[in-house]
Amino acid sequence: MSVPLSSCRKIALRNVVRNWRRSLASSLAIAAGFTAISLFDGFLKDLKFVQEDGFSSRGMLGEVVIQRHDAQYKLIEDTFAYALTKEEQEFLDSLILKDPDVDVRVRFMEIKGMISNGQNNAVFIGTAMDVQEGRKMRGPTWEWNVLAGKPLYLAQDDNVILTGMGLGLMMDCKPNADVMHVTKRGGGYIAEDRPFTCVRPRLQLSSSTEAAQVNALDLTVFGLLDHGFREADQHYVQMPLSTAQRLLDTDKVTLISVRMLPGKDQTAFINRIAEASKAKGYNFDVMPWREHSIGNFIRSTNSILGTFRGIFMTIVVIIVVLSVANTMVKSVNERIREIGTLRSMGFHQKDVRTIFTLEGVGLAALSCLSGIIVTLIICLAVNYSGIRYKAGMLSVPIFLTVGINPLIWIVNTVWLTTLAALTAWFSSRKAAKMVVADALRYS
Repeated sequence: MSVPLSSCRKIALRNVVRNWRRSLASSLAIAAGFTAISLFDGFLKDLKFVQEDGFSSRGMLGEVVIQRHDAQYKLIEDTFAYALTKEEQEFLDSLILKDPDVDVRVRFMEIKGMISNGQNNAVFIGTAMDVQEGRKMRGPTWEWNVLAGKPLYLAQDDNVILTGMGLGLMMDCKPNADVMHVTKRGGGYIAEDRPFTCVRPRLQLSSSTEAAQVNALDLTVFGLLDHGFREADQHYVQMPLSTAQRLLDTDKVTLISVRMLPGKDQTAFINRIAEASKAKGYNFDVMPWREHSIGNFIRSTNSILGTFRGIFMTIVVIIVVLSVANTMVKSVNERIREIGTLRSMGFHQKDVRTIFTLEGVGLAALSCLSGIIVTLIICLAVNYSGIRYKAGMLSVPIFLTVGINPLIWIVNTVWLTTLAALTAWFSSRKAAKMVVADALRYS
């Protein structure tokens, strides 16, 4: 008859406490592994949020994007041929604006051409959007989206433009103060009018219209913003949709983005739009922006980060297994007589294995608890340290933060404890099979 589990637990707990010096190296290895993985996961969690927020809120893409079929691949060939016509926009608006699950929709127009201040010339690539709807889409965090000057929604008319900081410098527009440290800890910029000076505040933009003619507009620089990527920042402009349509002499748009109300099913919304469009004879691509070509950067970045995490996890697993195995093998070899005594008292092989397995579980659990405390302290220290860094190609420093994620900590505790338990079980299996007499004579 097997010994009660409660007795095995008591013996295991006693051994963990009594042999704490021998277990210290394993405890430190498990705690260090737990802390390293938890901190790395927390950092990745916050970095992914910053990146995705840069598209969904700051970039005003919401959750769902709508374009003509294959426009995501062919707009570069012919912007106007794959843009949404006025009729198509009205049809989509009749569905989107009446849908009870929709929070806000924004229309966009891609625009490119030449920009000049009379002395310097450059190629520009820009985005035009519904200004007030874009403001709502950005939300309170990114409502103020300029480093210097003011956002477009504060302009009195639509004859204004925002330029990327790099392009602004090429056009002799410079901020009058430091704008590299205006990021708030929770994301977004401090909402204040930071003055800037332009040698020539009015810039001339020229572009090819839908009729293949050259058109030009003089627009006032209303603010300087950060595109998010250093290379694009040297060519980027942002303007009201109506301004871009005047410059291009068109009423078309290239993309519509939609944000759902909290808790609403975007898949059901996508299906409704797709079915209604098909019934009307339209062929639109309706999808989450993460599945769109726009989301390629996020997908590739997450894939790379996932690879790094996998390598990191493998190293930690190897260290934990070797450390626990080394400790348990030493513990088993030093306690073979004790094992023989337990067997002579009626403990079965599985009871012995259970004791050592519970020792591994107790050791790992206590180590992970220590790891949680250390992780929490480090997270709070980093998050309130005010350290800034440039993430990848981002042109403006952001705060270094590490996410506090109890769920991840629980998951890490479970798999590290399971790993320690399995290692302890395998380490004790051979000793548990020894003949009782041999175990008692072992020296």
